[in-house]
Amino acid sequence: MAVALVLSGCGSDSESTIPEISETIGLGATPEPRLLELMVWPNTPPQEWPTTPDEAAAAFAEHVALGERAAVPRPAVQDGTTATAELPRLAEDGTPFGVASVINMQTVLLDDGSTAWVVIGAQSEEIVVDFPATGELLAGGTFVRGQGRGFEGTIIFRIEDRDGQMGTALAQGGALGENQPFETHVLFDQRPASGDWAILTGYSTSPVDGSLSALTMVPTRLVDKS
Repeated sequence: MAVALVLSGCGSDSESTIPEISETIGLGATPEPRLLELMVWPNTPPQEWPTTPDEAAAAFAEHVALGERAAVPRPAVQDGTTATAELPRLAEDGTPFGVASVINMQTVLLDDGSTAWVVIGAQSEEIVVDFPATGELLAGGTFVRGQGRGFEGTIIFRIEDRDGQMGTALAQGGALGENQPFETHVLFDQRPASGDWAILTGYSTSPVDGSLSALTMVPTRLVDKS
C-alpha cells in the first residue's frame, strides 16, 4: 500500500510556507522515516488516519493540545485539499470561547482511492514563531524566536518526536494582551535520527484552571549531531 501527498503553503503571510511536495511512499511494517510520519496526529498507521478534517482536528486536540483540558475544535472549513479548524479556549465551567489555535490540515490520497487527513501545523496569534521554520533541521536543540504573550509573559515550548517529549524550555513574551519579542533555547537529548520529523509546540495556559490559552505547532526535522 502507498500514499500520495501534495502539500502547499498555508497560514498567514507572516508564516513560513510549506514547500510543495509530491511523493508516493510505501507503507510497509517498518517504513523508513519519511515526511508523513509525524505530520499527522495521532501517530498511527496510514490505514487508521482520520477520514475527515474534523476527525483530524479532534485527534490533534486530544493528543497534542493538553488532552482533557483542550476544547473540541469547531467545525472545519475546507478549501479543496486543505482545511482549517479553530480550537477554542475553555472557560472554567467548560464553555468554549475565543480561539486558542487554528489547526491547518491537508488531505492525502491512499492507493485504494480513499482519502485521509493529516495535521501539518497549528497557529495562534498569541504565539508567533519566526524561527525555526517548518522543516528546519535540528540536532540537540534549537533557538526559538518570535513574538507572543501569556500569563505573566510565560510561554512554554517543547520538542517531541514519535517516542515522546525530548526537551522543554520557557520563553518570556508579553502580557496583558500585547505580544512582545521572545527568544529561548530548547535543548534535548539527541536520539538516533536521519531526517525524522518532530514537532515544536509553544503554548500558554490559563492561571485559573490550567486549560489551553494559545498553541502554535511547527513541524521540524531531527538530524544526527556531526
